[in-house]
Amino acid sequence: MKEKKTETDLKVFLKELADPFAVALEGINLLKSYFDSHHDLRQKQVFNSVLTNLERASALLKGIQENVCEGGSAAASIHFDILHQIQQVCATHDQLFLQRQLRYRVTASNDLPKVFSNPDQIFIVLSHLVSNAIKFSPRGSEIEIKAKEMSLRQGAGVEVSVVNESPDFTEKDRYQIFERFYKSKEGDKTAGLGLAVCREIVQKAGGQLWVDIPTKGRVAFAFVLPCAEIVAPSKVKGHQTYKYDITVANYKDLKEDIGSEKCALLLHRIEEAVRKLVRYPIDVVATFETHGVISTIYETNEGGASSVATRISQKLGEESFKMGKNTLPVTFKYHLSVLQ
Repeated sequence: MKEKKTETDLKVFLKELADPFAVALEGINLLKSYFDSHHDLRQKQVFNSVLTNLERASALLKGIQENVCEGGSAAASIHFDILHQIQQVCATHDQLFLQRQLRYRVTASNDLPKVFSNPDQIFIVLSHLVSNAIKFSPRGSEIEIKAKEMSLRQGAGVEVSVVNESPDFTEKDRYQIFERFYKSKEGDKTAGLGLAVCREIVQKAGGQLWVDIPTKGRVAFAFVLPCAEIVAPSKVKGHQTYKYDITVANYKDLKEDIGSEKCALLLHRIEEAVRKLVRYPIDVVATFETHGVISTIYETNEGGASSVATRISQKLGEESFKMGKNTLPVTFKYHLSVLQ
């Protein structure tokens, strides 16, 4: 009953948004020819920024209607360059970066493979995550956008993360931010709406989207997309998605003792050990070298979540991780959380 009411509320909300957006976009387009020939470069830039973001907002609204209200459509998925899309999104947000005196840095691994998804839908996801980062980053700070290849259960994949400073982002936000109509601040009734839709878009592409707090005062929104066409498993009633973080508690000490390169090799071995332990349905096994964390994301029923986590932790506790002839004194810390 609650889900039906939420769906009804969402449809009413979208209907109230659709007409004003259409009128505003039509009106702003009538002014385009005037500003195209305008001599004041600053006013022209501001106008183009407004137009670009209105078009982006309209695209997001359309994506919500297609993916939520109409149950999604068989939109065309192709192989495309995600790095090129990241660059396009950053270019459309140039004025917003300048207005808030923000810098952005894009880094990517060499020979990044193409992802398989609907490029228009993923553009919406990227655009929304970058807009959020701009909105909540302190003036004068830097936003990091990273893309790297990673291994998924189904084969190769690409992980994209948008990392920014956000001193007010809390653990409560982390666990509830993807709920529809989640209020991160009083009066902000739609904070989680766009993020919830973004997650649905990524999941329908066979990927996953999540949020982390890498260090105090920073927030990282990350998503993974496959590089080949896959059939995303249908959502089973009563199932939820869980995230299990495996942290090397003494990672800093190990790094000082054996060095960064050997520590990276150690994490790779732990990651491979986790891959051998997990069973279907496992979505992601990701390693975060900076902090010594290996994360798994999987879907199961509520009763099975802790049993999967326990099996992983017990087996890891029995493993011996050697570097040369020496067995490393690896200490693990575990954290299981609900992703949605």
